[in-house]
Amino acid sequence: MNLVFYISRLSENARTIESLVCNLSDEQARWKISSDKWSILQIVFHLQQTESKDFRPRLEKTLRDPFEEWSPLLPEEMQLKQETAADDFKIFLQGFLQERENSTGWLKTLDNPNFENTYPRQNLNLCAGDLLASWLAHDFLHIKQIIRAHFDYVNQISQPYTTDYAGSWT
Repeated sequence: MNLVFYISRLSENARTIESLVCNLSDEQARWKISSDKWSILQIVFHLQQTESKDFRPRLEKTLRDPFEEWSPLLPEEMQLKQETAADDFKIFLQGFLQERENSTGWLKTLDNPNFENTYPRQNLNLCAGDLLASWLAHDFLHIKQIIRAHFDYVNQISQPYTTDYAGSWT
């Protein structure tokens, strides 16, 4: 597993995410096409939480001692409260960016990590390599989700005009 590649992509993805969400109005940050979709605010909050409470700490534990219990992800910690203040979006973004910097800094300190270390649990057998690959893939899923939210937002605010000339989303 090419650790340098993963560190580089995780760093670049943080800059990509920042560029996709910086300078959004409060309206656009909170906007969602439907109640079952996430707003960009919710996506950024989720990225901050998973960066600090999921991928890095679980990879650290798996590399250090794969038999060490993972801390549970508490649903109430991972849910964005409805009464979130407008300024919290910037706080969540800065929190994510700082956590990502901490993560890539930590990854750079690893010396010959054993990516075969496996977290063996009843319904979950993940090796450290799976966690690192999933961490990067998770970024790409949410980058795609952010781009889709932007696309849908432009389609909504452009009505009665259409964006058909741009091409279709497939």
